[in-house]
Amino acid sequence: MDYVLLCVVVPPGGRYQLEIKIPETYPFNPPKVRFITKIWHPNISSVTGAICLDILKDQWAAAMTLRTVLLSLQALLAAAEPDDPQDAVVANQYKQNPEMFKQTARLWAHVYAGAPVSSPEYTRKIDKLCAMGFDKNAVIVALSSKSWDVETATELLLSN
Repeated sequence: MDYVLLCVVVPPGGRYQLEIKIPETYPFNPPKVRFITKIWHPNISSVTGAICLDILKDQWAAAMTLRTVLLSLQALLAAAEPDDPQDAVVANQYKQNPEMFKQTARLWAHVYAGAPVSSPEYTRKIDKLCAMGFDKNAVIVALSSKSWDVETATELLLSN
């Protein structure tokens, strides 16, 4: 199996690392692709980086190439499919509160992918919980999954 580490730039300026594993049976079987950089997207696991994309599974055809995969991934990043999610919490936020989803995605892009600064309000909430001694990554996940409510995020952090 061959490995490729790829860095892609995604608006609004974040740099994301992808791990691509090309099996010995390629092109008859799809490559295994996952995000190494954390990302907040309904079709990408916020925990493992696994991608929910049909051509990486049952819709793969031997005529497809890595270029096809990257173009499909680019399209998925531009137009999420929340009804076929990899991450149900993110998909729920995407559908129930699109503006909060956008702000959360921008914050994750800033923190994990080096995109320009996002919401000062969200940054203050992160700083507040970090000042209580919680791990920054755990704080970001808790706040993101609890709709940026400090109280319920704190309860989640204390229960873990």
